[in-house]
Amino acid sequence: MRIGIAGLGLIGGSLALALRERHEITGFDVSRETRDAAATAGVRVVERLEALLPADAVIVATPLTAVLPTLGELIGRAGSAVLLDVASVRGPVDGFAREQGDGAQIVGLHPMAGRSARGFAAADASLFAGRPFLVVPTAHTDARAMAVAGEIARDAGGVVTVCSAAEHDRIVALVSALPLALAAALSAAAADGTTDLAAFAGPGYRDTTRLAGTPLDLAEAMLLSNAGNVVAAIARFRSTLDELERAVAERDSDALRRILERAARGRAPLG
Repeated sequence: MRIGIAGLGLIGGSLALALRERHEITGFDVSRETRDAAATAGVRVVERLEALLPADAVIVATPLTAVLPTLGELIGRAGSAVLLDVASVRGPVDGFAREQGDGAQIVGLHPMAGRSARGFAAADASLFAGRPFLVVPTAHTDARAMAVAGEIARDAGGVVTVCSAAEHDRIVALVSALPLALAAALSAAAADGTTDLAAFAGPGYRDTTRLAGTPLDLAEAMLLSNAGNVVAAIARFRSTLDELERAVAERDSDALRRILERAARGRAPLG
């Protein structure tokens, strides 16, 4: 396939590297520095977004706030191209797709993969190996578009899971946004103390607060763009934390063990 990629940061750059052995890849990024880095790595790049077309598919891998504007620029020129995007929140894209005509083939293609480093310099062809790709149809997605999305996900090394926009956003609130919120809350609470905890912190504290270092623009977009589901996820966590607090305050060993056993069962499938 001829595949264009708009946005060559960690995700878009990794897709370019992962897919170029099997497909004809062309990339674009608003940053000249990023375009130059991708070109140096052997990715064919263009100077304008619209130059990604014609293509069989275009993947929008921009920051979350730029996804809809980028889709808006592409939709009128896309022709038969399938437009895919890696946005971590599906509701806004789902609404955008509903406003388009029947010929608009837009599919969510969200890889559940990443790392704290950003930019093309962090791109890795193996980033998606064995990782879930959440493939999310929109209002006018047809079988051909779904087949294209599935092929791209598998060729990148991923495992395809199809879900609705609503289910996607509920799941992502729990497994992505909630950990970010908890890491931020823990780190902020610790920072409010009088002791410099960094001098004493071991791997547990460092691992638990790692997501507090998420770039502010990305963290804000993840939390606010899916606010309803994030609030519900925080409330669900708060209820469990209240249970844990009561068990500790009352020295209720049985209740505490039940909570810890639930936690261990929930963690076990992750290895």
